[in-house]
Amino acid sequence: MKKIIKDYIEQFNMIEDGDEVIAGVSGGADSVCLLLLLSDYQKIRNFCLKVVHINHMIRTEAEEDARFVEKLCDKLGIQFYLFNEDVMSQAKELGLSTEEAGRRIRYIRFAQVAQSSCAKIAVAHNRNDVAETVLFNIFRGTGVEGLSSLLPVNGNIIRPLLGVTRAQIEEYLKQNKQEYRTDSTNLSNEYARNRIRNVILPYAEENIVSNAIDHIADLSDKMIMVREHIACYAGQMKDDVLTECSDVIRIIDLKKFERLDRLMKHEVILLCLEELTQGRKDITQIHVENILSLIDKDGEKRCSLPYDLEAVKQYDTLSIRRKSIIRGFDECEIKSDGIYSVGGKSICIRQFEYDSTMIIPENAYTKWFDYDKIIGCLKIRGRQKGDYITINSSQQTKSIKDYMIDCKIPREQRDSTLLVADGSHILWVIGKRISEHYKISESTKHVIEIKIE
Repeated sequence: MKKIIKDYIEQFNMIEDGDEVIAGVSGGADSVCLLLLLSDYQKIRNFCLKVVHINHMIRTEAEEDARFVEKLCDKLGIQFYLFNEDVMSQAKELGLSTEEAGRRIRYIRFAQVAQSSCAKIAVAHNRNDVAETVLFNIFRGTGVEGLSSLLPVNGNIIRPLLGVTRAQIEEYLKQNKQEYRTDSTNLSNEYARNRIRNVILPYAEENIVSNAIDHIADLSDKMIMVREHIACYAGQMKDDVLTECSDVIRIIDLKKFERLDRLMKHEVILLCLEELTQGRKDITQIHVENILSLIDKDGEKRCSLPYDLEAVKQYDTLSIRRKSIIRGFDECEIKSDGIYSVGGKSICIRQFEYDSTMIIPENAYTKWFDYDKIIGCLKIRGRQKGDYITINSSQQTKSIKDYMIDCKIPREQRDSTLLVADGSHILWVIGKRISEHYKISESTKHVIEIKIE
């Protein structure tokens, strides 16, 4: 058992000399085994080991569990940190399940104990947990990521026991005459995961195949490799179809998106959701399907999503965004040559004399204008009431509102579209067309160049 765990830790480079490792120890068989093996591994690697125990204040025997873990830490010479948390009250206050609230509290306390931002969090998940999680994900609806379940290393979280089953853990403790605590809530089938653990998996092993747990966990191991391959390709596809990307919104070009196969469509949507929610918890396939169903519908359509998100289909774009985002930005006055910052973009301005031999740039984000036709002080800003643009050589104009509608610019993007303005006359809808009135001509003597970095 020790060798299996040692090899598993080293296979994934979980712990190195000088590391700070914080182990979550409840007192149950899994976490006690984790503590013993990490303590033993300190003979091989020189790292700092700390233990965090959370008293959830739900069970009457919880204080006894805390004392048990503290005594074990004293015996092993390991720093012990106890936190008493009223998980049920916090769950109610946050609108979470007690399981999710407990998980949040644990990781908050792990971070509090850590002295280094690079500290590693060791948790006691094993192969049974992998099988349980895979089945749970399948039952509620999942993609490839749900089949790959728990990762050996996920950011700063390490799972040294993923290579062994719960039966192996209990046998190891028995051989070493090590006691552990039994959480009575794990015996109750009130929770879905407990029903999978206590009813479904034992039934499968007794009546279908004796090593069902290992087979499911093996599938999960293979799917981790598949997931990594798909994620790499999906990331490239996502970058190709996105027209806007920020911490509150992802905007997809549907013409490009429609060229993707169905798997890639699913994965791109999932990646967008993952980036906006910092994970995929509570994001299921039904949410992806709801988003994809908007694409074939006429007109503007939208659907609500977890984490205060919504998906909106408008014209040829699909937006996944926070419902509470506030668009817009401060205007910027152009007074001289230089670099200006507005709307999250850097804008370079320079003026020079024009020579008819010069080649006018055709770059979408570098434009030349006849400086002498500018009446007022140039501003870079969002749209305002009364804005217009000259649309042809006959000097016909169109309101910016109508222009944006004609160009199928989604409503939520219109207030965040940068404009170069001479009063109410718009020289340039940045990234799109320029005004015919300010174009370079034979009579042009001075040019102002506006370049978006």
